[in-house]
Amino acid sequence: MKIALLMLFCSLTARAEVELLIVGGHQQPVQFVTLPFTYFGKGYSPALTIENHIVQALSSTGLFTMPLRYEQPHDKGNMLAWQLAGIRYVLLGEIHEDDQSLHLKLTINDTLGLQPTLSVVILNPKQLAFSSQMFADQLYRSLFYATFTNYNDKQYLDHENPTLTRYLNQLVMQFKMAWQNQGAQGVCTVDLQQIPGGVPFESSLQEDCFTVPELAAEVQTALDQVGILPYANYQSVFEKNLRLQFISD
Repeated sequence: MKIALLMLFCSLTARAEVELLIVGGHQQPVQFVTLPFTYFGKGYSPALTIENHIVQALSSTGLFTMPLRYEQPHDKGNMLAWQLAGIRYVLLGEIHEDDQSLHLKLTINDTLGLQPTLSVVILNPKQLAFSSQMFADQLYRSLFYATFTNYNDKQYLDHENPTLTRYLNQLVMQFKMAWQNQGAQGVCTVDLQQIPGGVPFESSLQEDCFTVPELAAEVQTALDQVGILPYANYQSVFEKNLRLQFISD
C-alpha cells in the first residue's frame, strides 16, 4: 500500500464516541526498530540525521521506544521473528538523491501481520534538519493513531485536528501511567463517561474483562487511580463517552 505521509485521509471528529487502545502498562512502551537506511547518491549520506529524528520523535512521549540492544533476525523480513523479540514496528528506509532534493521511501512493517505501509516524502537537503523533523513528527502521529486507536486504517488523517491528536495522546498517556500491568494477559474493554472538567463519573467493565480476573482487577485499580482527565485547552474536542480497550499480551 503506497501512501504519502503528508497526504491525509479522514477526519475523526464526526464520531461521537472515542475508542482508545491502551496497549500495555506504564512500563511497557511499544517497541520499534529503525534499521540503517540505504543511501543512493554522490554526496554525504543524510541517513543518520533522518534516522535520529525519527527515533527521537517516536520516543518523545514514552509511548514508543527503540531498545538499545535487540537481537536482529537472520532474515530481516521475518516479521514473526521480530514479533517474538517484542518488536511491533520495523522501519526500513531508502534515500535517493536527485538534483536538489532527497526522496525518502520508508517502509513501515507491522509485525502483527498487517500489510506494510510504504510512505514517500521529498526532503529539502538545504533544510534537512527541519524537513526531516517535520516528517518524523508526522510519522509519530500516524503510528499513534495506528497503535493506540481503533482507526488503524485511518492513521493518515484528511484534515488532521492537532488539538484532537494532542487530546487523544494525553488520554492514552494518562491511562497507561495509571495501569500497573503485572503480567495478566488479555483484553479488557471499559465504557467510561466523564463530565466537563475531565471528571470520570461512571465506568463499566465489559464481559471480556472477566475472562482473566487478574486483568479485571488491574484495570479497575487503574480506573480508580487515574484521577482528573485532560480538559483544559481541549474543550473543543472533549468527548463525554470513552471506550477503552486495555490490551496486555
